[in-house]
Amino acid sequence: MSGPPTTSLHPPATRPAPAADAAISPDAFTPTALRLLEMSSARWGTDHAVEIVGRSPLLESQLQRLEKVANFREPVLILGESGVGKECFARALHLLGRRSQRPFVSVNCPQYGEGNLTVSELFGHKRGSFTGAVADRKGAFETAEGGVIFLDEIADLFMSAQVMLLRALSTGEFQPLGATATRRLDVRIVAATNRPLNAMVAQEQFRRDLLFRLRYFLVEIPPLRDRGEDWRLLLEHFLQKLQAHYGAAKRFSEESLGLLAGYNWPGNVRELISIATTGYALSDDDLIEPRDFVDRLEQGSAPSSQQLGEIQRQLSWTEGDFWTLVREPFLNRELNRGEVRQLVARGLREAQGSYRSLLERWRLPADQYQKFMDFLRHHNLKPRGFRDEEH
Repeated sequence: MSGPPTTSLHPPATRPAPAADAAISPDAFTPTALRLLEMSSARWGTDHAVEIVGRSPLLESQLQRLEKVANFREPVLILGESGVGKECFARALHLLGRRSQRPFVSVNCPQYGEGNLTVSELFGHKRGSFTGAVADRKGAFETAEGGVIFLDEIADLFMSAQVMLLRALSTGEFQPLGATATRRLDVRIVAATNRPLNAMVAQEQFRRDLLFRLRYFLVEIPPLRDRGEDWRLLLEHFLQKLQAHYGAAKRFSEESLGLLAGYNWPGNVRELISIATTGYALSDDDLIEPRDFVDRLEQGSAPSSQQLGEIQRQLSWTEGDFWTLVREPFLNRELNRGEVRQLVARGLREAQGSYRSLLERWRLPADQYQKFMDFLRHHNLKPRGFRDEEH
């Protein structure tokens, strides 16, 4: 994944240089992703194209949501696990909106600590405002004037910086360190995180009022494990890029593909790129075998079948209810969609395929049937092969 030229306040991640001549099949993209690719290639060139590879309906639904809110000025909050491509989505939003000719500034929030440096990095400073301030300096917000500022991993911003950001959002103004006057704020704020902000608010680690200000529009990028066969398209895509860059044509063997088909992808697209690159570099011939990359696979990152079985047992023996044992971990990304579907499917098999009987087995009151079904439908959690029952 790549994007437009960026003003960044943190070093870019190390990765192979993109190859402009790598073949890209239109069949590897959803309709919205293909439009983004064509628009960004025409505007910024192929080296900076926004490439969001995949055909998953879940991916397309979030891209369509992104497109709907692109021309508004209110903040956008992008949620997603590490490695899913949150910055790529932010670039896509920038491309689709009215500010696409203005700067896109990327800020890495975890690099900031408490103190003057944070104020200076975000809002700038005047000469002499603190020791070492030998000249006036623009901060990230002023650099992004008229454009978009991307606050990556916003959950890691220190509380004092959260207060400053809240004030800027509330008043539409900011004040450089050491300045006597405020300045108007004309930027679109896009924030992203892989952490559960609601839980952080409850633990007083993140300001509730700031969360309300940031999440006018919410976009949730699905993890790779919930995107069906997208991993195969991504794997082929990055192998093509490696071939265009280094010359050798290589492919993953059937044994390797079988191993990856059962993998949970805890590192998402970023991990897939790493595995593709490692396998490509270490293979001795045109076939990439498991020995060339298997040590890069992260084992034990997702709940095991035994752990899911324990949740199932707790549900059946009322050692907790569905909302606390399943819903909360799912919303906090401790369980993924596949695992919740698996739990529900297990329960339905034991309940002879009846959702109402399942609620009885899990000791949920009958009047929660609609709430339960609405939750499954809203989050695309219903396992295949089971029908809804008539009221």
